[in-house]
Amino acid sequence: MYAIKQIDPTDWQNVSTLAQFYADLATKPYCTNDKGFSHIRTKSHAIKHAYIQPNHPEIIKWLVFDIDDPQALFAFHDNDLPPPQVIIKNPENGHAHYAYRLTKPVDKWRKASTKPVEYLASVQKALRLALGADKGYSGNLVKNPCHTSHEVYITGAKPSYTLAELAEYLDLKSYQQQEPANDEGYGRNVGMFNHVRHQAYPIAQDLTQRELERVLTAMAEEFNQRFDIPLLPNELKHIIKSIAKFCKSSRFGAYSAKFKEKQREDGRIGGKASNSSNGGKARSEKYAEKRVIACEMRKQGASYNEIASKLCISKRTAINWLA
Repeated sequence: MYAIKQIDPTDWQNVSTLAQFYADLATKPYCTNDKGFSHIRTKSHAIKHAYIQPNHPEIIKWLVFDIDDPQALFAFHDNDLPPPQVIIKNPENGHAHYAYRLTKPVDKWRKASTKPVEYLASVQKALRLALGADKGYSGNLVKNPCHTSHEVYITGAKPSYTLAELAEYLDLKSYQQQEPANDEGYGRNVGMFNHVRHQAYPIAQDLTQRELERVLTAMAEEFNQRFDIPLLPNELKHIIKSIAKFCKSSRFGAYSAKFKEKQREDGRIGGKASNSSNGGKARSEKYAEKRVIACEMRKQGASYNEIASKLCISKRTAINWLA
C-alpha cells in the first residue's frame, strides 16, 4: 500500500525520508539553480539550490529517473511498479523526478568485481523502461526535494528497496546490456570500467601510478566517444583513479596472475576453435601496423608515454620498438 502526500520542502528536516536524502549526500555535491552550469559546494550550502547531485561519484544510494509526462506523479501506479520514496514534480508541466533509495549502496569502482554494478545497471535500465522515463537523463543532478522550486511528494513506501526487491517487478532478461555506443545509465560506467581495466592490467607494472593514469585517461576519453551520451569528466576521473590505484595496490599481484591465466586459457580455447596460423598472422600484421605508426609519431616528436597511450601498448614496448 502507498499514500501519496504532498509535503512542504522547507520542513525537510522533520520529514524522515528527506532527512535521509540529505544524510546520504556527498560531503561536497554538485548543485545549481541553473541547469546549464553546476558547481561544487558543501552539502549544507548545496541543499539550498534547486538541483543537486544525489549520489557520491563512487557510491550509488539512490536510483533517480526523469519522467517527462504530465501524469508523471502516477507513473509507478499506472505501470504496476513499486512507489519511489520521493517524487519531485515540476508545478508547471507535471513532469517529475522519481527517487528510489537502495537498502545496500552499490560501490561502483573500489572493488575488482563489476557484478554488483552490472546488476544495478540492469535494474536501472529495466525500471526506466517500465516507467517510461527519459533515456537521456544521466541522474547526475536531480530536482532537490528540499527546495521550494518544486512540488514534493512522499508515497508511504518502505524506507528503501534492495535491488532484488525492485527486480521482482521487472523482466531483466529483456534488457540485456547493448553495445557501448547504444548504452545508457550505469551500463556506460560498466562498459567504460571493463574496457579501461582490461587495457590497464597488462601495462600497469611498466608505469608509475601517475603515468598509468595519463595513459588510461587517453584511452577512456577515446572510448567515451562511443557512447550516445558520454560520461562526464568527473565520472571518468573516478573510474581511472580507481583502476590505477588498484593496479598499484598489494591486491593487484594475485588478481593480475588470475587475469593472465584467464587470458591464456581464453587463448587456448580460441586457438582450438580457429586456425592458429591465421590468428598469428593477423596479430603479427596488427603489431606491424602499430610499429609503423609508433615510428611516425616519434618522428613528429611524440613522447613514449603519448605513443603508448595512443596505441594501447606499454611504455616499455614503445621504447623497445623504437630503440
